[in-house]
Amino acid sequence: MISIEDFKKIELRVGTVIKAERVSGSERLIKLIVDFGEYTKQAITGLAHMYKPNFFLGNQYVFLVNLKPAKFKGELSECMLLAAVEDEEKEIAPIAPIKKIKNGSRVV
Repeated sequence: MISIEDFKKIELRVGTVIKAERVSGSERLIKLIVDFGEYTKQAITGLAHMYKPNFFLGNQYVFLVNLKPAKFKGELSECMLLAAVEDEEKEIAPIAPIKKIKNGSRVV
């Protein structure tokens, strides 16, 4: 269990993917450039085995934006795309708002 104070440290925001491409030298990684309104961030997601980069392009998703940056195959990931996972990753569904909302909107 975590406290409400711990939960408040997690910053979830809606962003629109404005660029999406495969990461060179990887079968699973896709690089996403995400518009959060006041800023953009890069996310690296391991979903290329299920989705083509164009699947993400122009769509809004929920991201964890205050995650410590990490490198994958030399590419910096500054945020994390949230997704629902079923049956040990046999099905993975990125989390998206049901209607268009302002980029950068908080998820609470």
